[in-house]
Amino acid sequence: MPVWVWVAAVAAIALLALWSRFAPSTASLVRRAAQSGDLDPVLAALTRKRPAAQPTAFNHAIRLLWDMDERPLALQLVKELAARYGDARIAQYWLKQALTVEPVISRKVFSRAFVTEHYQPEVAAQCGPVG
Repeated sequence: MPVWVWVAAVAAIALLALWSRFAPSTASLVRRAAQSGDLDPVLAALTRKRPAAQPTAFNHAIRLLWDMDERPLALQLVKELAARYGDARIAQYWLKQALTVEPVISRKVFSRAFVTEHYQPEVAAQCGPVG
């Protein structure tokens, strides 16, 4: 194999390592969103993950916001999660949490049509908290 292929491979690995080292973590993006009210950087980071990992990544971000008592922002992420992965059990768990624990905020964030389309009470009833 030519030397330039090895050099290119090493350079690519180095760039990936640097990017992963200096890319903001989900937790730091969530903290910034809590201060600014802007979820766009969080959503961008979550949607850059491979599709199979996105529901878990959304769960992590939502849990951080929920625990920081940033419920309106958390519910906005729940809405995104449910719109993208409504059949995922974690989406149903968070919809149930939002509707039961924060009904006033839920009415502001979720339309009746959204809840009718995405909420599956029979699935949500089987879901418990996820770390």
